[in-house]
Amino acid sequence: MFGLTKKRKIRRQRAKQFKAESTVSAWEAFVRVVGIWPTITTIAFLGLIGAAMSIGERTIPYSLNEPIGQPIVARVDFTQDDPEQAAANKLAAREAVPNYYRVNNDLIDRIAGDLTAIFQAAQVESFELFQKHAAEAFWSPDAGLYRYLNNADEAKKTVFQNSLNSLKTALAKERIARPTAEERRDPPSTALEVVVLSTSETEKGEEVQEETIATIQLIQMVSKDAVAGRVQILLQKFPPDMRKTAGEVLTHRLSEQPTLVFDEKLTHERMAAKEKNAAPGVKSFEQGKPFVFPRYKEEDGLPQREELGLAPTDIELLTLEQQAYQNFLNSEDPEAVALRTQQRYEQIGTGVILAILCISLFVYVGLYQPRILEVRTRTIAFAGLLLACFFAVRLIDVRLTRPEFILTPVLLAASILTIAYPRRFACGATIIFVIMVSVVIRANMGITITLMAGGYVTALMLNHIRTRTKILTAGLLTGLLVATTSFAFGLIDRQELGFALSKAYIAAACAVLAALIIQGILPFVERIFKVATALTLLEYRDANRPLLQRLAREAPGTYNHSLVLGTMAEAACEAIGANGLLAHVGSLYHDIGKIQKREYFAENQEASINRHDKLTPTMSLLIILGHVKDGLELAKEYGLPRILHPFIAEHHGTTVVKYFHTMASEKQPKISSGKHDREVAEAEFRYPGPKPLSRETAILMLCDGVESAVRALPEPTAGRIETVVHQILQARLKDGQFDDCPITLKELHAVEDSLVKSLCRFYHGRVAYPKETKAAKESLATPEAAHDEIKEKEEHTEPAS
Repeated sequence: MFGLTKKRKIRRQRAKQFKAESTVSAWEAFVRVVGIWPTITTIAFLGLIGAAMSIGERTIPYSLNEPIGQPIVARVDFTQDDPEQAAANKLAAREAVPNYYRVNNDLIDRIAGDLTAIFQAAQVESFELFQKHAAEAFWSPDAGLYRYLNNADEAKKTVFQNSLNSLKTALAKERIARPTAEERRDPPSTALEVVVLSTSETEKGEEVQEETIATIQLIQMVSKDAVAGRVQILLQKFPPDMRKTAGEVLTHRLSEQPTLVFDEKLTHERMAAKEKNAAPGVKSFEQGKPFVFPRYKEEDGLPQREELGLAPTDIELLTLEQQAYQNFLNSEDPEAVALRTQQRYEQIGTGVILAILCISLFVYVGLYQPRILEVRTRTIAFAGLLLACFFAVRLIDVRLTRPEFILTPVLLAASILTIAYPRRFACGATIIFVIMVSVVIRANMGITITLMAGGYVTALMLNHIRTRTKILTAGLLTGLLVATTSFAFGLIDRQELGFALSKAYIAAACAVLAALIIQGILPFVERIFKVATALTLLEYRDANRPLLQRLAREAPGTYNHSLVLGTMAEAACEAIGANGLLAHVGSLYHDIGKIQKREYFAENQEASINRHDKLTPTMSLLIILGHVKDGLELAKEYGLPRILHPFIAEHHGTTVVKYFHTMASEKQPKISSGKHDREVAEAEFRYPGPKPLSRETAILMLCDGVESAVRALPEPTAGRIETVVHQILQARLKDGQFDDCPITLKELHAVEDSLVKSLCRFYHGRVAYPKETKAAKESLATPEAAHDEIKEKEEHTEPAS
């Protein structure tokens, strides 16, 4: 604590030197103000920002439903998948697959079986039995056939068998099939040829051979004349006596089934294979030609002046063009190399601007909030907050097309800065951070001003969080402001009304989202930045806190003294615009160190027993000074917020313990002249400090001094109170106790007036009552008389209060 004070003085001296010396270099001036460690942090901060800029590639600079005003020209050649064309290609591939047929061996075997049955039926002894067989079949009995086949010898059997074999071979080569339109195929074939399988697929051990023929070579079953013509040709395989009956068999069987059967399974397998290998459908776009055009509303088929925004299909096209452009940049094309060189120059320029802004940010911190740079953990917490928000901004910029989403991390940064640091500093740091974000995302003026407005209002409203609804209220009001700002710039940019309203809605939602996130992570923010919001202070003001209960139980006089000081300090702080709640809570805990040796302090002593009477002034001094150290140890033991520790350490500053200094001086031996042998130096009886570093602790010092002095007055009239307050304030001022805190003389005058009013309320004069006579005592013997006397005293007392 004491080391930090020394460092602050050194930083301030460096700042004064920086203002006074104008001949030093910019780097030397920066190091003098900021310091070596913060300088290293600044360089690391800038390097990490550079790393954040290298995350991914930027998205397209357009949003859904955004009007474009004029066509967008392609920077490179690119293609787009066309689902309709792909479907058409697949359909064409299926249609182009020919029909696959296999030989109907079942039909051939059935025809051979029918003819063999006729040959066997003709071997009966009588024609009547032969007729009976014919009646049971579908062929007519022929007497000539019966005579030819009856009692056939081996020669006739051989001729018949050869004829049958020749017929089977001829049938296997016949191309009789059903009409292609009747086959179970979807879609129908557009091929001008078909494929005939030489053997059945079900026959194992034989290799299936394919024969491609023209579709017109097929003989359709519906064409009876064509089938009859083929039958006549086939009948030439038989002797003349058998042709009539054989013709009936062939005509009957070929009218039922064709010689070629459609192979549905194989055909659909070939169709699926062709469909899988079908060419993908693509649309080609050429470099330098427009590929996205403005869309306008139409009424009665005629376009109107009102422009519609980009459709989802347009966004898809823009994304494909962006990807193609990035691929082109990564190529070794000479034009791509030139573009990459140009991009490097742009990145160098952006890096220079960011470096200037980073240096400006840390110089601003060093000048106006040097305590951040005095402790490494604080510096890391501050830089880590901005880096985390910066990385979030970069990710949003890469992944999302709406720049309004960037509001959430920016407002989170502004909120946390306001909670952790003074409002004025938070506003300045937020503005610098917004400029850095705008440079990185290449934001236009509308986005930049919207971010600034949101961050500024957030910093203004979250200065003191005393209720849980304060953050949500601030988020709602910030959302209303950013929505209004975004909508106004939408109108300035002549955007379509619906698109401008959608941007405003998104901006408002992002602001509310930031407020909800802050409300959830507030305890972690307080722990990381070691700050306490008004909500935390209100919790520690509760009389049920363990430490306050212990103080009230073990040192009731000190507890009562702390309560009085809390009320006085809060009123005085509010009179000058300081943090009254902080001063009140700090006053409650400023004397907790007296718990350890409570009986050595006047407010806790009973029966006028002063334990210091048996001690030397030096020993008493050590006990009195020890309550500051004991208080800090108790504060750490009970986990008191760090913001309350200065009230314990600074409420006495480096003032002199007058009482024991006087006693020590009086106890010095005297010389012949009657004077003391030596004067005891005041430095030996001063508190170790530090002096008050804030207005709140300075006010507590004054409250502590004047309250004790006024309490010791025999008759604390208003005039005496005013005189005592003025004297103590002047004494503290002349003693230099306010040299290290930012309190002005004007504010001290206002504090003096407030303390006089508070003390007059606490220690008002009382009416001195005359001594009671014997008659008066007798008159108070009855209850009625006693009641009247008490009421009279109250009436006399009320005006004095």
